[in-house]
Amino acid sequence: MKIEPPRRAPDDEQKLIVLESLASLGPCTELQLLQFLFEHDLMNYFEMMFALNSLCDRGQAVRTKKQAGFLYQVTDAGREALQLFGSRVPRSVKNLLAESRDEWKSRFRQEMQNGQQIVQTDRGEYELNLKVVEQDMDMMRLSLSLPTRELADQLAARWPEKASRIYDTVIRILTEEEP
Repeated sequence: MKIEPPRRAPDDEQKLIVLESLASLGPCTELQLLQFLFEHDLMNYFEMMFALNSLCDRGQAVRTKKQAGFLYQVTDAGREALQLFGSRVPRSVKNLLAESRDEWKSRFRQEMQNGQQIVQTDRGEYELNLKVVEQDMDMMRLSLSLPTRELADQLAARWPEKASRIYDTVIRILTEEEP
């Protein structure tokens, strides 16, 4: 029995897929882009990073430093490359992007608005950093020291759905008049 290696898209096709994804999904982090590409079996982390770095080197995408990594987006040169060579992006990828674009954009927007990051401290504890962002302005930052990674993961997973309620509660309590 002969085992076939997994199909690997040509490098130019990978770059075009990444460009098309960024153009369609809008600005996103490495992790967000990887989630989309990997979930749909389009490419792995290493292929994505080689493509992203090449696109940034060519000026077709730009990388902006953010608190927890980099944000990537297409430049005018990248849009021009898509106009010239976008027909080389497989139709299945274009259809996938058209069908799922709104869902992924909403997911990315929510992740950026209610961000969380877990960092292990030198003492072995886990610091969970949470934030609420509205219109590119940090409205609240919260940092919790937790004993286990499991607890940090559990609270981080709950943050997106509870962030606005927690923010409202903090504001209400801080503005209450004392009896």
